[in-house]
Amino acid sequence: MTLSELSFDVLSNEFDLSKFDCGDADINAFLKDDALDYQKEKLANTYIFHFDYKPIAFFSLLNDCLHDKGYESNTWNRFHRKHNIPNNKRIRQYPAVKIGRLGVAKTYQGSGLAYELMDFIKGFTLFNHKPACRLLLLDTYNKPQQQTYYLRNEFQFLDNSSSQNATRLMYFDLIQLS
Repeated sequence: MTLSELSFDVLSNEFDLSKFDCGDADINAFLKDDALDYQKEKLANTYIFHFDYKPIAFFSLLNDCLHDKGYESNTWNRFHRKHNIPNNKRIRQYPAVKIGRLGVAKTYQGSGLAYELMDFIKGFTLFNHKPACRLLLLDTYNKPQQQTYYLRNEFQFLDNSSSQNATRLMYFDLIQLS
């Protein structure tokens, strides 16, 4: 199954979330218990790829920024040089969209659907998100499987300062797609 074979909608009460299982209790709980509340409070929007209102994959997006607080100046300077940001255009906070949560039903994991989903999210953020946005951010679990997935999707770590934390900030520079 591919994403193009599924319906795509913003989360609503119409969805049967009870049987969704991506294999991660925290992510399942977010979708089932918190996502609608986050949406009502304008904290994050959740989007669903589904078949007959049964979720196959979902993601949540929220506004964010990447700022220089907490990073050494050489890390920030490397970031500017790596992304060819001219000196006169460098700022201390870069507009970003953050992937708050992302899940693919266990029965579709390993099928390539998760990679297709990430490509969709990148394009959706670049072309459908109205405010200016340079970066796509996420906090990944500090586990090899999750980090490998995001690295294969061209996300990068800003530095190694969080290498011992439970989660690590990663980013994707959306300018690559324009």
